[in-house]
Amino acid sequence: MKFFKQSLLVIGVVSAIAGVTAVQADLPQPFDYKKASTNYVDNTTSGGGSSFGGVANPYYFGGTIGTSDGKSYCEGSSNCEDSDTAWKLFGGYKVTNNLSAEAAYVNLGDLHKKNSNSDVSAVTLNAVGSMPVSDKFEVFGKVGAMRWSSDNSNDGSESGFGVTYGVGAKMQMSETTKLRAEWEKFPGVETSKDDKTDVNMLSVGVELSTY
Repeated sequence: MKFFKQSLLVIGVVSAIAGVTAVQADLPQPFDYKKASTNYVDNTTSGGGSSFGGVANPYYFGGTIGTSDGKSYCEGSSNCEDSDTAWKLFGGYKVTNNLSAEAAYVNLGDLHKKNSNSDVSAVTLNAVGSMPVSDKFEVFGKVGAMRWSSDNSNDGSESGFGVTYGVGAKMQMSETTKLRAEWEKFPGVETSKDDKTDVNMLSVGVELSTY
């Protein structure tokens, strides 16, 4: 008899718990704001973003500084300087995770020969292809068009169009900042009416992104 009463008590408790659980399942549940906000962030920042190629906020910009070198500028000349400090400002749009369109203004410095001085600069538009090596390191190559300008102290200003290309590497420093190093070539720049030279640039700088 005692065992029978205990069994009824256990059955009653289990039935009560089951009933409460069933009622709770039917009642409206409290809204989970944390879960909802997490799902919203995931849905708006994943590959289904509104930008082309699925890259959210794909813009980036930055600057580098380094040195330029006029490859053949001093051939056959004495009292000549074919290198100088160079710098550039750039901005780009990340079309996909591995392809960007990038524009830049490049100041290639002054080249000196005898009694003349050539101040060389260029505006470029490049297609940039990148490849990740690790989570924080990537390499890239680029090719595009340039409009170069040369202001010679004796011959006046010269300008023209050409092809430019280069290679480089980036290292992730923070969520929005990368350290960037690169080598670029600017072929066939007219430093005076009678001279052309290929100008190389080696630089390092910072790239700031919004993605």
